[in-house]
Amino acid sequence: MKAGRIIRQLWFEFSDVIAGKELPRLSQLVVVPPLKIERQEIETKPGTAPKPGRDAAMEKQSRDWLTALDLHEGAQKLTVTWKPRMRSTAGYARWPSWCVELNPRLVEFDGQVERTLKHELAHLIAYARAGRRRIEPHGAEWRKACADLGIPDESARHTLPLPRIKQARKFSYACPACGFTVERVRKFGRATACLHCCRKHNGGRFDARFQFVLRKERGL
Repeated sequence: MKAGRIIRQLWFEFSDVIAGKELPRLSQLVVVPPLKIERQEIETKPGTAPKPGRDAAMEKQSRDWLTALDLHEGAQKLTVTWKPRMRSTAGYARWPSWCVELNPRLVEFDGQVERTLKHELAHLIAYARAGRRRIEPHGAEWRKACADLGIPDESARHTLPLPRIKQARKFSYACPACGFTVERVRKFGRATACLHCCRKHNGGRFDARFQFVLRKERGL
């Protein structure tokens, strides 16, 4: 399988995952037993759309999980919000604001509210643990966080029958060093560099020498 490099992202949807990525196998990682965290069922009424806005019950449960993992700052900042405007996206995690946004349609699918919440929390946990070090969105750090939250077999892609929205990737970026290209629906909101080159030449830290350069703006 041809390997690719994935830039930082937090969207949990098909359209933002670069196909063909071969992630490290679990057998290649140092396995650390997951922490035992107290489980509390998140109550939702099937078929009943939750009210838009923050969800106090899910925030409390999430804070308990974060506290059990010694992420006290995140537990204090965390907010969990229902976003009716979401369509194809199951959930979204905003870093470093510690905000999780969820699609209200998740209540239509058994067990998917809690699983998606943990999926998004795992993103925040992974970035908190990484500090200033750049990591892949669904890489080893994220999978370790998933295991700690009790979903070690979590997939980077959801399979829920949500309406698919096809968006043209109008922006093409390239690494000035190795030539690796990235197709984007939107422009980068901040300086972003080639992860492979940063790891190879700068210990994984951001290096402006490898910052992606905009090459094309199609259809604009």
